Amino acid sequence: MAAVGTQPAPAGLMGLGEFKLSLPATALQWLALVASLLLGLIGAELAWHHPLSGPLALVAWGAAALLAAVFWIKTPVLLLAPLPLIGLAPWTGWITFEELDLLVTACGCGGYLAYALQLNARDRAPAWRHALVYSPAVLVLILALALSTAWSLKRGFSDAGGFSFGWFHGYHEAMNSVRNAKALFLVLTLLPLWTAAAAARPRGFSRGLLLGLVLALAAGSAAALWERLAYTGLLDFSTDYRTTALFWEMHVGGAALDGFLVLTLPFALLALLRTRSPWRFLVGLVIALLAAYACLTTFSRGVYLALPLALVPMVLLADAQRRRAATSGLESTVMESTLGPVDAPLPRLAKLGALGMAAAFAMASALVFGGGGYRGLLALFFVLVVLLTMPASLWLPTFGQRLTALLLGAVLALVLGGASWALSVAVPKAAYVLNALAVVACGVLRWRDEPGVNRPVYVLLVCTCWFWLLATMVIVADYWGGTSGRWTALAAGLALAGLWALMLLEPRLWPLQGAASLGKAGWRKRALLVTGLLMVMSLVAVAGGGGYLRDRVATWKEDGQTRLTHWREGLRLLHGGRQWLLGKGSGRFVPNNFYDGPVSHQIGDYRLRNDDTEAYLALAAGKHLLGRGEQFRISQRISPPTPGPVTITLVHRTAAEAVLGLEICEKNLIYPDNCSGSNLLLKPPQAPDGGKPAAPGGWQTSQIKIGPVPALGGDWWAPRFVTFSMALDTRGARVDISRITMQDAQGRALLQNGDFNREMARWFFSSDRHHLPWHIKNVALHVLFEQGLVGLALLIAAYLLALVRLSVGRGRDHPLAPAIVAALIGFGVVGAFDSLLDAPRIGFLFFTLLVLGLGLRALPGEGVARVA
Repeated sequence: MAAVGTQPAPAGLMGLGEFKLSLPATALQWLALVASLLLGLIGAELAWHHPLSGPLALVAWGAAALLAAVFWIKTPVLLLAPLPLIGLAPWTGWITFEELDLLVTACGCGGYLAYALQLNARDRAPAWRHALVYSPAVLVLILALALSTAWSLKRGFSDAGGFSFGWFHGYHEAMNSVRNAKALFLVLTLLPLWTAAAAARPRGFSRGLLLGLVLALAAGSAAALWERLAYTGLLDFSTDYRTTALFWEMHVGGAALDGFLVLTLPFALLALLRTRSPWRFLVGLVIALLAAYACLTTFSRGVYLALPLALVPMVLLADAQRRRAATSGLESTVMESTLGPVDAPLPRLAKLGALGMAAAFAMASALVFGGGGYRGLLALFFVLVVLLTMPASLWLPTFGQRLTALLLGAVLALVLGGASWALSVAVPKAAYVLNALAVVACGVLRWRDEPGVNRPVYVLLVCTCWFWLLATMVIVADYWGGTSGRWTALAAGLALAGLWALMLLEPRLWPLQGAASLGKAGWRKRALLVTGLLMVMSLVAVAGGGGYLRDRVATWKEDGQTRLTHWREGLRLLHGGRQWLLGKGSGRFVPNNFYDGPVSHQIGDYRLRNDDTEAYLALAAGKHLLGRGEQFRISQRISPPTPGPVTITLVHRTAAEAVLGLEICEKNLIYPDNCSGSNLLLKPPQAPDGGKPAAPGGWQTSQIKIGPVPALGGDWWAPRFVTFSMALDTRGARVDISRITMQDAQGRALLQNGDFNREMARWFFSSDRHHLPWHIKNVALHVLFEQGLVGLALLIAAYLLALVRLSVGRGRDHPLAPAIVAALIGFGVVGAFDSLLDAPRIGFLFFTLLVLGLGLRALPGEGVARVA
């Protein structure tokens, strides 16, 4: 009999098994075929209407459907991996529909077709091997949640004056209800397919989910890195610029990137903690560091609070899994060799030593960076790397021999340090050379280690070189930062020297002890510690390298009071017991806030109108105080114009004087840079006799030159998006625009759909700084507003049930349970300060983890592997 948890290796191409087609044989397969056809029709229709290119979108949709059919077990990878990159709204003008919808329909169409026709047939696992199982009570809860969302959709249509379909509706129109409600239904559309995949190949489905989330994090973090590199510089932490990556949902503020990071980062860290492959660890380390950089550059206090509150429970739950597995003697894991066996827990004194090392390094980083800058911090990093690579043979000599080596080494290092300081004063840049020599000397000594051999002289040499390395770190900080750098680095060096002395004299404090830390087996622990040190350095650099984060932390009390006031004003929009019970309706916060809220929330808006001859854009300004950041902008991404003047021709009409601002900027989403623009005073048409203004309705043509516009677009290795924007700078004004053209110095037309005959295709809108009117800024209040107390109670019940199942219930031993718990906790913390669910991609991620968390379970005979 095969061992528990083993499966026969599938034959065929890439191990996928034999490709064959069979007619549906069961009722479920016939239903899957119907679902495939319906999703195919919907997806093809959406693709054909894609604003950029219908034919190309249809081809891409078909390719995705084909991949989903071939790899239907791994559809989470196909869906989740590209998620942070497929928001093309700034180019398309779509906000109700988006590329996520195309991908979901493609994966559903291909996946259900493969299941129905038994393409790439796989043996179905027995019932006890199903990794995704829902109890009747949970199914009722999910159904109730879906019904509540559907009812809020209906109420949203009613609040908007009835349902009306539109490809380019904004936040005030009926289709915004679809945009806000669709995330849950997209997940439920794929849930039967995922249930079948988890039944057919439990391990493959779990691996696909993990891989998809890790790749999504990598893609989103890479986008954040590009944005910082292109628009601010990697180490600029002072500019008022919060990273948005490619999450267009932040065009009116919000925390889409924040929610995305806290939902995906736990999976990368869990994989990093468990992987046994060096190259996988290296890839995971790069992803984790990219994600840490992205988290830090959001400058989000919610993210900074959410990560420790989420990751600490994850570590504790993962440790509890390990202890249960070790106690029961389980040998295998659902993730197979992808994660591998885990390490034995550290003794108490070793844990104390690890905490002391972390605290000392955090304190040393703050001290050294404050006076010695990035160069001092780099020197400190090498000090810690050398410390973490100390060989086990150092503890073989007796206590007296180790004490003697410490004292003599300190004296010799003091002599070397004094000579090095004198040389650094006499010779420019000698401080850096001496630091490099000390690092090389430590490396040579580490290379000359003889494991298992008692060599007191070797201990003396190691202590001398390491103390000398500490001295050169102080010298580097002194050379760069002067007196302040010298004394702060000296304090840090003394603290680290004392820590090392304690650990050398008391071996039980050394965290890298035991067989798992020796030789080649010890690389992982050391690499994890180095990873932690790099993250600490990043945090110190962000906190100390610029004033923006300090300013945000300093204003937490004022911002909190503003948020409380905003929440109270938002809840006042609910009138009567029926609205409190069932909500106002999906997607209706913005219009209700506009009409019933304070004047400061009467924001700008647009509508696409038609008269007898042509379509035109009706653009209205907000009634609040208008500054450059508070204006409501209609924008279009354009190719970089040729340097020189740009000519804009505008056909417009207005009933009263209004100032229209036109500008060309380098801009990703809400932070313009290198702008060239001009304001155009628009007046109503005059009567033929030159007296009073004529009756409204007459179109006028105006021409204006902008520039000369400089070379835009950034560098080839860090390109910048170029955006044309127009905004009204007169409070409460309205202007109708029937046509707009723009030509650069070479006569190239830069705008598309300038006559609005393709509705709002290619046009996008944003509010750069005025964000509160667009969101209620709290997930719970967002659900309360849209679905009432009923919907809020259902969502809280599902949320808490998922946490309980994965922490202490039937799903607690699933390998991904700790990460899902951490993701849900992080989402809840960030959601305490922002709506999140009004961003469909973030809602899709959240509901994916929530619904899977309600059904995932560890398989009998399997769990996280026991101690290696």
